[in-house]
Amino acid sequence: MQKETRYCLYCNEALQGRSDKQFCNAYCKSAYHNNKPNAAEAYIRKINKQLRTNRSALRTACPLGKATVRKDFLSKLGMDFTHYTHTWKSSKDNLYYFCYDYGYLHLEDSEKVLIIQQQNYMKREE
Repeated sequence: MQKETRYCLYCNEALQGRSDKQFCNAYCKSAYHNNKPNAAEAYIRKINKQLRTNRSALRTACPLGKATVRKDFLSKLGMDFTHYTHTWKSSKDNLYYFCYDYGYLHLEDSEKVLIIQQQNYMKREE
């Protein structure tokens, strides 16, 4: 009876040794598992990409630290208002949504937002 030739799952080289061996060496085993698609990691990368896009849109619309702009302008820059890193409530109970160091406040009865750059007094105590 002839043995069936098995191949490394990563580099496709012929395997020798144990019948349950899947990789020819430790490098191939690590590379295979590191390159394997991971749904959770893909989701995290997608959210992080959107957060960076949001920050970029806010920074573009607010180069001087404070600005009022239309929401549709930010949307055209790729802004997704459902993704933000944290919130901050002002002393006047206004809730600002932040993407890292840029925040925005939805203005009442308006299609505009007020964009601000984070200040030291807005940082949380750690």
